[in-house]
Amino acid sequence: MILNLSTMPNDPVERVIWLDGVAEAVRRELYEAYSEAYFNARLQRRFETALELGKTSRKRALAMTRHHNERTGRSVRWQDRLDPTSTAFTRAE
Repeated sequence: MILNLSTMPNDPVERVIWLDGVAEAVRRELYEAYSEAYFNARLQRRFETALELGKTSRKRALAMTRHHNERTGRSVRWQDRLDPTSTAFTRAE
């Protein structure tokens, strides 16, 4: 994706509002892309390696994998007890 800012308004106040909308759209797209990347890394058993890159916390990366799993309608059950908010989480008693 190449960010095209050629259509931004000339008025400075309108430009600030417009740029805020662009920033939000970019954040959403990046979140979706990171979610898919962490999800695939987890499927390939490379999640720890992805985390070692230091781009996000374990908790956030796990939330991203859940988000991608739910968004795509997949029903992957990790069964690893790493994520207490996952539907696959079972509390050891």
